[in-house]
Amino acid sequence: MNDLISQSITKTRSADHRLRKSLVVPVLLGCAVLSLAILASLSCRKERTYTSEVRDGVRYVHNLKPASEKPVAGLAFVRKIGELEAKDPNYQFVRPISVAEDKGGNLFVLDDKDGCIKKYDPDRKFLLQFGRKGQGPGEFAYPMAVSVCANGQVVVSTMSSDFHVFDNDGVYKDHFRLPQYRGLGPAMLGSDRIVGYSFQNSGENNRDNHVLAIFDFQGRVQHEFGEPYLLDTARNTWSANFLILAVDAEENIFVAFSTLNRIEKYSPAGKLILSIDRTLPFEIAHRFEKSSMDIGGKVVAIDQPAFTPVNRGIGIDSRGRIWVLSFQKAISRSEMPKDYKIGDYLAFEIYSPEGVLLSRIPFPQEVVKFDTMSMRGDHIFFVDPFDQACIHEYAVVDQND
Repeated sequence: MNDLISQSITKTRSADHRLRKSLVVPVLLGCAVLSLAILASLSCRKERTYTSEVRDGVRYVHNLKPASEKPVAGLAFVRKIGELEAKDPNYQFVRPISVAEDKGGNLFVLDDKDGCIKKYDPDRKFLLQFGRKGQGPGEFAYPMAVSVCANGQVVVSTMSSDFHVFDNDGVYKDHFRLPQYRGLGPAMLGSDRIVGYSFQNSGENNRDNHVLAIFDFQGRVQHEFGEPYLLDTARNTWSANFLILAVDAEENIFVAFSTLNRIEKYSPAGKLILSIDRTLPFEIAHRFEKSSMDIGGKVVAIDQPAFTPVNRGIGIDSRGRIWVLSFQKAISRSEMPKDYKIGDYLAFEIYSPEGVLLSRIPFPQEVVKFDTMSMRGDHIFFVDPFDQACIHEYAVVDQND
């Protein structure tokens, strides 16, 4: 009897051992699958560089960081155009302040001190000069910007919101005027419309006082759009919503706000399509400093804006990517460091057409100072009206080019 019991116990233990052994493999496999799933989940979370949502037909994108540390594109130095003490007067500038390139690659340079425009071919050989200071047809006072229409016409805008229209060879064609302080920093829409900053500092301080407006070449308002970021008064709100404009080949309107974490895309009719922001390495402040101004021989106390700059330029390349020249460090214009170097503060942020921050690239080291930046397709121009009185030209080079 004892032998039978002993044999039974031995068989039971053997079966139990085989059962436990048979369960080990599935359990280990299950743990492995679970571990892989957890790692994949963590990996996905780690690689998430942005969030997005669509509300009322508008895509909102918040970028946490660039999608890649490796640049998707770069800039290649092409040439420097003009200088203050050039031997050839056709390449001598006094104070160039704006440039525009037409679809044929011709470049138009506005010099506000000389009060003229110089035209150069795609190889930057001088072609002609037109315009001059004055009050008559084809003459202008305090010119601010030059632009080129889709049909090749050249438009010069002035501080008083006057617009002078020339053909591509500099022959005067027309003139129109907008109300003061409307249509600032304009960009051309097709051949007969402009879009510009248009918040009215003497109007109501509310969201119905739009920041953008489209005008025809008779100076008539076609459409107003774009909500302002509101401060305590209309005048302060006007200062806080300054912006830079770009228009692509399909006449979509792109906006980078100078002192706001805000980049937007509108349809040619002014409908908001895309709104972009990103995590900034600094806080934005909209404060004012006491200052004074001489008005008619009388010193008047004023509140001078001391806002944190965020965006410095915007353009669209041939692939539809959005290039934003952005500050990477906080800086105060009233407290500029003595060893200030522009390349230490600025970088290009390259966004996909859908608003995703793809990568950042350094600011070009050849540019020490500049006032305005413009971009047409894969050409970028920096205008230096200061020490060098020249234009720096660059070409976009794709990573695979």
